[in-house]
Amino acid sequence: MLRNLYTALFCLLLPVYFARLCWKGLSNKEYFLRWSERLGYSSEIPSKDKSIIWIHAVSVGEVNASMSLLRSLITDYPYSEILVTTTTPTGSKLLIERLGNKIKHQYLPVDIPFFINSFLNKWNPKILILLETEIWPNLIDICKSRGIYSALVNARLSEKSKKNYLYYSTLIKPVIEKIDLILAQFESDKRRFQEIVERKDINTCGNLKFDQDVPPVLEDISKSIKQDWSIDGKYRPTLIAASTHKTEEDEVLKAFQQILKSYPNALLILVPRHLERFDKVKKLIKTSGLTLASRSKKDEVKRSTQVLLGDTIGELNFLYSLSDVAFVGGSLIDHGGQNLLEPAAQSLALLSGPSLRNFSDISEQLKQNEGLKIVNDFRELSDRFIEYIEDHKARERAGNNALEVFMKNRGALRNISYHLEPLLKETM
Repeated sequence: MLRNLYTALFCLLLPVYFARLCWKGLSNKEYFLRWSERLGYSSEIPSKDKSIIWIHAVSVGEVNASMSLLRSLITDYPYSEILVTTTTPTGSKLLIERLGNKIKHQYLPVDIPFFINSFLNKWNPKILILLETEIWPNLIDICKSRGIYSALVNARLSEKSKKNYLYYSTLIKPVIEKIDLILAQFESDKRRFQEIVERKDINTCGNLKFDQDVPPVLEDISKSIKQDWSIDGKYRPTLIAASTHKTEEDEVLKAFQQILKSYPNALLILVPRHLERFDKVKKLIKTSGLTLASRSKKDEVKRSTQVLLGDTIGELNFLYSLSDVAFVGGSLIDHGGQNLLEPAAQSLALLSGPSLRNFSDISEQLKQNEGLKIVNDFRELSDRFIEYIEDHKARERAGNNALEVFMKNRGALRNISYHLEPLLKETM
């Protein structure tokens, strides 16, 4: 009964959904395209005589996390077709750039039975692998009724999300119970899931983001670039502020202006979280009076350049490699944090705001191992960066501590493959 109400409400709100796409399209024109896919239709067709493995990865973060799993599936199941769905153009773009024609890609249809059934009639997948937090009531229910095996892997559940799920438990609990396999990232995620579905058998797998590899060639490339950026034969002290959200850039720019008083040759690499905010952040930098180079324009980083704006998709790892200290955003506001693992993998000393509920296990490990320091405002961000620049041994020690946490947590791909392999070999 409640799911029927959910579906009715979703149908009523469908105009609002597309109005929101139009609003986002003002900043990113890709949101105006491929609407038919969001309604379960497209010109793309599955290859003949190939069984379909379907993976859903919402956006950039999930696509990045799923990359090792996708490459493994492509290699291990060459006679199957890998279909990947996303919901954002940025996730779509990154996926195509990384894997191209090795996979098929569609946008996920909205969670209304007619559109879901249209999509499934066309693709007829044998298995659906959901990444992280994607629990859609109609999608999972219809897959169950069609005999499509569903797995939620690399699953995470924050305390806030758990409370929301418990509030709507009449709707959510039956849905989670219908998922055939749940592999939670950590024991804390498993515990929260089991507070919702007490009798559900849930295992842990670790976090797939730990299984991302940094290309060996990246170090040589970044060293050459940092040499080109050097002033009077000295590398420029470089802070990267990554995955920043609205209002956080203001704090970062104020912090950097403080840093420039002590280190006039310092460089800030600023990478906003969302593509649609790139232009706004560019204007904000110009208003602050700082000189700007734009990565998307391939502007040269000159002696006079103070801020490099990372207004591209899929280059964050590369930009981390050019930095000395990393501040990871989504944490000075009440958002819950962003991915701390990419900079940890490159031995960077880490700074973050206090809001880290989405990454509570990882952030606790990093803090306990002295690889992460918490800052509460622009003054503390400025002070911690200056401390690390003035004490390179402390900076290296923090970076090595962060890398140690990263390396200890690898193995999620192996665990996920172990649980999926029997089914995939049987059905593929």
